[in-house]
Amino acid sequence: MPKRMFVLGVVFLALTIFPATRCAAKANADDLAVDNLFSAIRDGNFSAATSHFNARMKAFSPAGLKGSWSQVYAGQGPLLSWKIFERQNLTKGGDEVRVQLRFHRSTANSVVVVAPQTGEITGLWFKLPVTAPPYAEQKRFHFEDVTVGTYKLPGTLTIPNGKGPFPAVVLIHGSGPNDRDETVGANHPFADIAEGLSSRGIVVLRYDKRTYAYRTLDPQKTMVDEEVIQDGVAAVRLLRARRDVAQDRIFVLGHSLGAMLAPEIAKKAGQVAGIVMLAPPGRKLPQLVVEQARFLGQAPPGELTQIERDADELSAHKMPATQIFIGAPASYYYDLDARDEVAIARALDVPILILRGSRDYQIIDEDIRHWQNGLKGDAKVQVDTLPGLNHLFIAGTGKPTPAEYYAPGHVDAAVIAAITSFIANAGGAPAPQAPPN
Repeated sequence: MPKRMFVLGVVFLALTIFPATRCAAKANADDLAVDNLFSAIRDGNFSAATSHFNARMKAFSPAGLKGSWSQVYAGQGPLLSWKIFERQNLTKGGDEVRVQLRFHRSTANSVVVVAPQTGEITGLWFKLPVTAPPYAEQKRFHFEDVTVGTYKLPGTLTIPNGKGPFPAVVLIHGSGPNDRDETVGANHPFADIAEGLSSRGIVVLRYDKRTYAYRTLDPQKTMVDEEVIQDGVAAVRLLRARRDVAQDRIFVLGHSLGAMLAPEIAKKAGQVAGIVMLAPPGRKLPQLVVEQARFLGQAPPGELTQIERDADELSAHKMPATQIFIGAPASYYYDLDARDEVAIARALDVPILILRGSRDYQIIDEDIRHWQNGLKGDAKVQVDTLPGLNHLFIAGTGKPTPAEYYAPGHVDAAVIAAITSFIANAGGAPAPQAPPN
């Protein structure tokens, strides 16, 4: 992938709807090598794993590989899945692919170098697991695997220990083929939120997005309902069917695009106690794309001009429905544009919490004012801007850039506190459990 296109992919990280098409030959060689390696490791067959090494790497014995794996990932539980999230063609030595590993208790990254001519592995590095946020009290909750909706999307429940029923939250991803942790670079904001809230007595459901679990979905047939809303409604209904969940204390929490669509999910699911909107867009998505590109200043002038032209054509509904703009067909944007989520939120008459980070360059004050003006006069709406936080609600300093998403961090404790307080106060229910000091 050319460097210039990689930069653009990062610029529009929160707005890319569907995965980009990859070079089939290279993707197949890389994918096969990675799948063979980690399938063997998952099965405890380290001899099979090393059989994919080239001659130099074969000096690393099966016992040595097993020892390194055990040392780095001891205590993380079984390896559940893996995926390539970044590829780079090296001048010498083949393709370097970065792989996210998901264990029962954590996620971690690995780097694998594949020789494209032979598919052999010429280099391998294991990285330490992602750490839990400091506010998560692991002894206060447990995990349960579930499946969501008709597509049987893999999901995780974090459930407080003790006697329920507990209030519960469904997490709705931003745009793009997100996993259940809403992994962005080195960060896992949904995992942070889930463990933070469950430490405080709240059940949390998160799940792999349909466009993540099924990469071959036709973008021309996957509109807003199919990409987001249907599965969000199914997730609410899953919670409603559980005995450990308080039926009148179920909340919908969305981030970015998921925040924008949270009111519609709440309406279609019915009987939702409240909505949490983290960084909801208020401007139209084509406008967001253009203004992000201008703010970052990373797109070459010719490309920026073309993006601006395409955005204007899309905003005027003059772009052909099948034409792709930043990862999605024009028909997807037209579908989104036809929805009035502010009107839906106003008609729901439920408590709403809207949060934004002051360093968020993707969702700005203008977006929040759009919601404030549309919901003006509603005493049940609470809006807050949290200082120093970016679009992922992780603290930072200086001018925000996409690069900081790749530096490890955690959703700020103030976000967890604000959501916990909102859930405790919505409907006058008793406050959820607080973790011990």
